[in-house]
Amino acid sequence: MDEALGQPWESLFEVAARVGFDGVELGVGENYGETKLWKSEGRRELRRSSESCGVAIASICLHSYWRFSFASNEEAVRRRASEIAEQAAFVASEVGARNLLVPVTSAEGVSCEEARSRWVREIRSCAPAAEKFGVIYALENVGQPFAETGKQLASMIDEVGSPAVKAYYDPGNAVYRGLDPVADIKALGWRISQVHVKDPGGELLGEGKMDIKSVVEALEEVGFGGWFILETPATDDPIGAGKKNLEFLRRLLGEGRRH
Repeated sequence: MDEALGQPWESLFEVAARVGFDGVELGVGENYGETKLWKSEGRRELRRSSESCGVAIASICLHSYWRFSFASNEEAVRRRASEIAEQAAFVASEVGARNLLVPVTSAEGVSCEEARSRWVREIRSCAPAAEKFGVIYALENVGQPFAETGKQLASMIDEVGSPAVKAYYDPGNAVYRGLDPVADIKALGWRISQVHVKDPGGELLGEGKMDIKSVVEALEEVGFGGWFILETPATDDPIGAGKKNLEFLRRLLGEGRRH
């Protein structure tokens, strides 16, 4: 969301409020420890900005898992991944974010079977932290062969067996992989905690090759009531694009939904 509007965190909330968004997603990479989210005063500042502008921090995207994957052959990397998850649960609770986007990544030289096994084992061990702080580890489909379909993600989530581990579904990623997002949504059902929205092949929603209307209808059918988070290109006019994408979503979803 911060990338979709092309804004640094210092101005993100004000701009998001002006455009009409209800909430934003903040993202951190491998330098997560240097960000405001990992510093107590930084968290207070972000929360003040959120509350003063009336724009919620809906979620935090942990891009750091592209560097520190639970699938890694290196024990030190897996240990770092666990530390990130446990620290992030506390961080999210401090700023009022409900969901932590956890991209299900792999690592070089690791089989799909072993990667899946490690992810299930490590996320299960971290789940008590999310339960303690009242947040969700939302596993995102990012194209890994062992966790790219709705059925595969649902199976992993069920095997973990924690109410604090669900899915962050990205129908656009499914389309990129030639998969059927409607079938994925039906397979995931109640496990979907949050949704990314983009339209592969287009800059603005409605210009690409995804049938967004069918995706929204499928989500409504399974009772999804969470946040839709834009993961759209900023374009050369981020604010204008943000307004158009928000209007497109609201026409499909109705004014009562959160974006």
